[in-house]
Amino acid sequence: MSQLPHLETLLVGHNSISAFEGSFAKIKVLYLNHNPVTRFGINASVPSLSTLNIASAKLAQLPDDLFQKLSGLTKLILDKNHFVSLSPHVGKLTRLEHLSIAKNLLDRLPPEIGHLGELRYLDVRENNLNQLPSEIWYTRKLETLNVSSNVLADFPKPMAPAPGMPGDGTSGTQPPTPGLSTSASFDELGKLEGFATRRPSQASGMLSVGSSPSSVTSGLASRKESTVSAYAMGARKPSLMRTTTEGVLTPVSRKDSTLSNRIASTFAGSLRHLLLADNRLSDDVFDELALLPELRIVNLSYNELYDIPPRTIRRWQHLTELYLSGNDLTSLPSEDLEEVTSLKVLHINSNKFQVLPAELGKVTKLAILDVGSNMLKYNVSNWPYDWNWNWNRNLKYLNLSGNKRLEIKPSGSYQAGAIGRDGKDLTDFTTLKNLRILGLMDVTLMIRSVPDQAADRRVRTSGSLIGNMAYGMADSLGRNEHLSTIDMVVPRYRGHEDEALLGMFDGQALSSGGSKVAKFLQERFTFHFGEELDKLRPQETPADAFRRTYLTLNKELSTTASQSMDAKEHAVSHRNSIAAPDLGEEDLKSGSVATVMFLRGMELFVSNVGDAQALLIHSEGGFKVITRKHDPAEPSERQRIREAGGFVSRQGKLNDVLEVSRAFGYIQMSPSVIAAPHVSQITIRESDEMVLMASRELWDYLTPDFAVDVARSERGDLMRAAQKLRDLAIAFGATSKIMVMMIGVSDLRKRERARFRTHSMSMGPSGSPDEYFAARRGKRGRDAVGDSKLARLDQEVDAPVGDVSLVFTDIKSSTLLWETYPIAMRSAIKMHNEVMRRHLRIIGGYEVKTEGDAFMVAFPTVTSALLWCFTIQSQLLDVQWPQEILSSVNGQEVQDSDGNVIFRGLSVRMGIHWGQPVCEVDPVTKRMDYFGPMVNRAARISAVADGGQITVSSDYIAEIQRLLETHIESDRSGSTGSDDTLNDDMLSHTIRRELRTLSSQGFEVKDIGQRSLKGLENPEHIYLMYPHSLASRLVVQQQRADAEAASNSNAGTKTRDSQLTIDTEDVWELWNISLRLEMLCSTLECPGTTELKAPETALLERMKNRGGEITDRFLINFVEHQVSRIESCITSLAVRNLIRPFRPGRLFEQACPMADILSELTSQLAELKAFKEQADFAMAPS
Repeated sequence: MSQLPHLETLLVGHNSISAFEGSFAKIKVLYLNHNPVTRFGINASVPSLSTLNIASAKLAQLPDDLFQKLSGLTKLILDKNHFVSLSPHVGKLTRLEHLSIAKNLLDRLPPEIGHLGELRYLDVRENNLNQLPSEIWYTRKLETLNVSSNVLADFPKPMAPAPGMPGDGTSGTQPPTPGLSTSASFDELGKLEGFATRRPSQASGMLSVGSSPSSVTSGLASRKESTVSAYAMGARKPSLMRTTTEGVLTPVSRKDSTLSNRIASTFAGSLRHLLLADNRLSDDVFDELALLPELRIVNLSYNELYDIPPRTIRRWQHLTELYLSGNDLTSLPSEDLEEVTSLKVLHINSNKFQVLPAELGKVTKLAILDVGSNMLKYNVSNWPYDWNWNWNRNLKYLNLSGNKRLEIKPSGSYQAGAIGRDGKDLTDFTTLKNLRILGLMDVTLMIRSVPDQAADRRVRTSGSLIGNMAYGMADSLGRNEHLSTIDMVVPRYRGHEDEALLGMFDGQALSSGGSKVAKFLQERFTFHFGEELDKLRPQETPADAFRRTYLTLNKELSTTASQSMDAKEHAVSHRNSIAAPDLGEEDLKSGSVATVMFLRGMELFVSNVGDAQALLIHSEGGFKVITRKHDPAEPSERQRIREAGGFVSRQGKLNDVLEVSRAFGYIQMSPSVIAAPHVSQITIRESDEMVLMASRELWDYLTPDFAVDVARSERGDLMRAAQKLRDLAIAFGATSKIMVMMIGVSDLRKRERARFRTHSMSMGPSGSPDEYFAARRGKRGRDAVGDSKLARLDQEVDAPVGDVSLVFTDIKSSTLLWETYPIAMRSAIKMHNEVMRRHLRIIGGYEVKTEGDAFMVAFPTVTSALLWCFTIQSQLLDVQWPQEILSSVNGQEVQDSDGNVIFRGLSVRMGIHWGQPVCEVDPVTKRMDYFGPMVNRAARISAVADGGQITVSSDYIAEIQRLLETHIESDRSGSTGSDDTLNDDMLSHTIRRELRTLSSQGFEVKDIGQRSLKGLENPEHIYLMYPHSLASRLVVQQQRADAEAASNSNAGTKTRDSQLTIDTEDVWELWNISLRLEMLCSTLECPGTTELKAPETALLERMKNRGGEITDRFLINFVEHQVSRIESCITSLAVRNLIRPFRPGRLFEQACPMADILSELTSQLAELKAFKEQADFAMAPS
């Protein structure tokens, strides 16, 4: 394709391309996203290329010379790869306007980022950045900076630009004037770029900054010097400013003038959107942020903020959206609120507010206010000093849910205490005419009434419990004016204590009003589903009731729509028109997706149509998707749509309109769109912790594993968990409606404990495991680890001492894989390490050290060690390994007789031993290390294991058996393990939970007998352990061992009267060496090759194992033959090195046909011959 002379656009995303090396003559747009690319390179300069997208690949590095070959690049997307650092050569992309390198492993950005003078959009979220270079200030046209979900502790201070940087005075370019730079219009920027068109509120111009004439005058007076005076932080730096009688801060020192000059050519005049959520920023960050007067959107959620300095927020005179959720704030700077008149969105949920300032009522444009999950103690009679919602008439969204100490009640008589100015009833919400969502969950209400529910209004007044299950929810209108997503929660469904019905109906957003279709479904689903449950025949299940309910409701919706249309055409009232909703023209053409769950006892039934997805989250950090996304581009759905007369566009939309293939409504697209649901049934198990259900917008920005980690980090309060998921999606760029619902299914084990007791603990899967509810831990402290993914998890356990379980791991054939696939292995090792460390945090292990790809890990209990090993062996099968690894002999997929995958990708051997090592803290690393005979035995035991095996010592088996016997009796008697037992030993508590988890999933043990271990005097009795799901590995590995033994018994041997002392194994190894050398020579014959291929050894194995006797003559001739092949290869390599010397680390760059080498050698010899002839002629006697 690179040979096509006029090719300008190449879109090859979502394929299986693993490498790209080439060049194009006139290409402008290249999309390689969602390919397993591990190598990418451009052979020649391509100045015409403007857009390059290699997102969702497996790149760990890019060639340094790539950037200078792409001089015309304006948009570069490298999201979701394995980059640890960004090349400093990125500074050569002087025309770059858009750079996105989110979801990588970056721990720093190069200072050369400051050379990107045209950069307008920079997204580096979800990395491991602990600091930003000061040079970033000199990206003077930057408008959007997203550094959310990193480990930033501060924001860089501006510094003088280095020579050659934009703004150093040598380029001759005038810096932009603050407030006058215009927003760029990017083509096809995708979801992350929604900030430029986020909401109409951001397009505010020069607004007044005060309500009184004096404040307006002073504000306008200081506006000209906003860049100069913006450094001032009031009480924080009193020596740097003086305060006038009007309260305006003015510069007074030469130092201030220097700072003004320094920031004049920075992004201080252009930056509009700054997103720093989910970092480790403290109050000091406001020192630098105050230098950015043009900010419209500021997101500082989930940091370590305790106080906002006064006179800070007022600096952002155009501020429209402020997000401060998830901090430790107790107050807002009230004086600043009076001057931020353009503010429309304020999120301060999940803080520690007890009161809100009355000045908040002066933010008249405020439309979105979330103060949920605080500690509010609202006193409505104190209205002159405390905030009351009645003064913010433009509120569309008000959330007070989660404030469990908040009481809304009159103080004394209505006539005395609850009446505000103008005689208003301050306990009333009805004055908020534009209100769409009102959250009052967990709030004590002692007022006469709350606003009525409607298609365009949702009022929640329930508690955060469904029966005895914890419940949390959060939502957002996004940039929509009306409500279109409605939740449904029915505890004690049909009057049964063990039943609950939950769901969400996500209707199409309409400009004329709320989604009447979603409201119609929410109101009728409960009745219709109950009817269908009552009609079930003996052999049927609630899954059948779900299917019939969906179809019945969709039919009723169609009938109602037809009646509405007829009524409007003929102006005739139908018999049933009173009960039917009044559907407008927009409603008739709209529809809704839905996800509904029915819980009965320990059985969970989940149904859905569309793209509102649900996950079942496990306590060990795993999850299961329990819904199906109905995507029109999915092959089976595409075929069904075609058969129904519809089509799927190139953009993956049904009839080029709809992004889902199944939904309620959309009558005009029937029968292409159907409402037949996907239904799944799950039995709640010991390891099941919670269910997460969310609308599409959340999943567009959060990956399932990210969402799981965030949810589990706040599992003690599901309301906070739901809010955090929503808030982080907003921080990542979400601008549309979001709904998140969370249900704690682990709470069901409390109810079931009295009914199901563990009667046995066997090493097979348990039929009726004892269910266990682990007490939730409180909010964890901030983790100082430099990995943002690990920081979201529980903190690392303390280094265990005394009786310790040690685990050694190693990757099988890693040396060969590194030699054969060096680039792919860089990505594979990062994936391997991420899985290992993630589950260490979740399960509770201590990483002692790593050596190459080997881990040494310590656990405080034998059960946690085994649970970690089982989890790792299972999780490694689901990793998206590079294609080169999956194509290799050591990484190819292997299935058992039932079609279950039991080997795939890197194969890890593990060994466990239990005992008392010598424990000492390393004086350099300050981490615990372990020594002594116990450690030696553990290392030797792991060496016995093959890839995918877990070997354990006899001491370990004895301890496991002891624990099983001990805890069986305590579980039977019920003497321990109760949540009410305050003095229960925590270690025993943990062991019991882990034993139940192990027993629930089942495991098998195989005695492989005594083995002599290297360096140990006595043989050790070794056992193999497998989780039940991988038990078929025993069969497959036994078959391999038998085949290997048979081949070894058939291996050829020398004759009895042989006179040779050579070992036949050495002969076969010599052949292997010759094959590898020939493969190297063959690889060097191919220009553009970047890695060494593995030699084909199938013929060698057949010759080796064909059996019989081998004569001396054959051996001598065979050895001579191999020696000749090796000498030929060495000679070839020597000649290559003579003509084109090999350079370390760049061997394949000299690859070319041997004919070229010989031609060059012949040319040089000819030149040498001519030179000698001339020399001989000159020296000849005349």
